[in-house]
Amino acid sequence: MNKIILYAKFCIMWSVNFIRDGKSLKYSLNLALLYEQMGRVFRAARIYYKNIKIYPDDPRAYYGIAILYDNKKRYQDAIKWFKKAINVNPDFVPAWFFMANSLYELDDKNAALDCYKKVIALNPTNFWAHNNAGSICEELGMNVEALHYFRKALEIIPRHHKVLFNMGVVFAKMGYEQKAQECYWESIRGYSRYPYSFLNLSLLYKEEKELDRAIIVISEGIRCNPGAPFLYYNRACFLAMAGNVDEAFLDVVRAAKLNPEFLSYAEKDEDLENVRKHPGYQALKKYLQDREKSDE
Repeated sequence: MNKIILYAKFCIMWSVNFIRDGKSLKYSLNLALLYEQMGRVFRAARIYYKNIKIYPDDPRAYYGIAILYDNKKRYQDAIKWFKKAINVNPDFVPAWFFMANSLYELDDKNAALDCYKKVIALNPTNFWAHNNAGSICEELGMNVEALHYFRKALEIIPRHHKVLFNMGVVFAKMGYEQKAQECYWESIRGYSRYPYSFLNLSLLYKEEKELDRAIIVISEGIRCNPGAPFLYYNRACFLAMAGNVDEAFLDVVRAAKLNPEFLSYAEKDEDLENVRKHPGYQALKKYLQDREKSDE
């Protein structure tokens, strides 16, 4: 269905451009984008290159080529073309924003942060630039700066669940467990389909030796996000610590069926030592091994 929609857009774009100017079809940036969405990357690239020859002072074609490279995870090449777009127009926000992503993927977090700062300077209401800058600051251990960017993001989109989650992470790192809990709870109230808020909140309760509360929170997380294997796995750990080995084993089964990799975690996890002694554990291992062979 998506391909049919894209093809219909392609036909409409072709007709409009042909009516306006029979030659404009070859150089249309929108047409190049449609080719890219259809998977015809080389065709899109040819159009971008032709646009550069005809409109060398338009940053969008350079940016289009950069995005093609970024989508292929050729980040060094992407950065080169993002910089060309910026050289043409230093205030071209999309190039700064997505160059940050390429730099981040190359683990150049400080340079990525500088790009987001440039985006914010050019467009102070860019929500994702504030959020992403905050996330990088958190990874770099710049906790105060991270909270600054997250608060700015919340001024743009109040109570956004991911920003509240990110603030919870920072507060927890800084030792402010109560503030972290408040952020996670507010994130959950705003959007219950984000399983990581339930996970982190339950882990805080676990660290405070409140296993009952941890189990209640993560169980609610499972109810709202039944396809998240890491929630079952962590509840298994909590249940095992509470002495409920049978229920813990069932959660290991649920997690492993969703993602067999969690069985390999269970093999080494100290919290699940008693679960590995459960009568059904070896049968679970065999079942998953047989299923893996049948999938080959």
